[in-house]
Amino acid sequence: MDICEIPTPAIIVDRVRVQENIRKMGDKAKTNNVSLRPHIKTHKCIEIGKLQKSEGAEGITVATLSEAKVFSDHGFNDITYAVPLSDDKIKIATELNSHITLNVMVDNSHLLQILSNKAQESQKEINVLVKVDCGYHRTGIDPSDQSSVNLVETISDTKWLNFKGILTHAGHSYSATSIAEIESVTLQEQEEMIQFAEKLREKDAGLYPEVISIGSTPTLTVDKDIPAAITEIRPGSYVYFDYTQVKLGSCGIADCSFSLLASIVSKQNNRLVIDAGATALSKDVGPTHIEPDCGFGKFYADYKSARLDSASAITGLSQEHGKVAFGQDSFLTEVKLDEKLRILPNHSCLTNNLFNKVYVVEDERVVDIWKIHQGHNLD
Repeated sequence: MDICEIPTPAIIVDRVRVQENIRKMGDKAKTNNVSLRPHIKTHKCIEIGKLQKSEGAEGITVATLSEAKVFSDHGFNDITYAVPLSDDKIKIATELNSHITLNVMVDNSHLLQILSNKAQESQKEINVLVKVDCGYHRTGIDPSDQSSVNLVETISDTKWLNFKGILTHAGHSYSATSIAEIESVTLQEQEEMIQFAEKLREKDAGLYPEVISIGSTPTLTVDKDIPAAITEIRPGSYVYFDYTQVKLGSCGIADCSFSLLASIVSKQNNRLVIDAGATALSKDVGPTHIEPDCGFGKFYADYKSARLDSASAITGLSQEHGKVAFGQDSFLTEVKLDEKLRILPNHSCLTNNLFNKVYVVEDERVVDIWKIHQGHNLD
């Protein structure tokens, strides 16, 4: 099947590019002697997870317990659930932990005794990681506060709980406007984690974390040398990249392995409509702090040469329609109704999450179709 035969809207994954992205991050982990635990919420795809494992991934990171269950059913047995645990998920988490290694994350002591009780019922200790806020200010303990040390002590002293380590996510790297700013966030992320680990050692040598885990695709793509104290990295978007990563400087256009295919359903003068709306592209506004009028994704003027069209913009999205404006310098002046266009989305993770499969291509030919495992339900 050629790309032009694919029903739209559809996700296209470039097999060569995705394999190269996975190889590069695997090589970085090996060079820096750190464990690679990629965040699979980006792709939710068993085949890509297996590619990551073949390039050195020693475990995976998930954002939902349904992701954990699906991947555990396919042989992934070392999983970190990187969202603070809530009461309604403790039973599911301990059940999963009974047949795999599931690392859960907390940033408070609220549910520790309940978690301990459930772990005891399952007769298997559960690993607990403490989330550290290194500047993103979403979740996580304040590493400068004594109460954070107290939390680690509490976990360590609670039966059936094993204090495994600390982890963070430098999400504020996405607000950077230059490589230099990302490098500054990278240094901050690493220093906060290493200093907190040393603070725990000073309190009690037995509290020193076995795992010191950092994340974020921007910080890990610009960072060449990871300090020896860091034991694990958890990038996610690097497998696909997207327009936001391009503008941040995490990658080049030619590194992007993920695109959306859409058809032109209407064309009037200097505007047209595609069959990809909010349910295909999401409404992620993209890197507006760098490019205020970036729109909801960029068209490829030529995919093979990695050239985006700078004279057009996806200006609006309704549920199934995308409104496009273009100037006289755009290649869109020559396109016809029903032609298919390739789009680099603002956010590959959110776009991927709206579909149930990806078309894997090499040189405009579909060579495979991979399932995206969706949903939050665990019934």
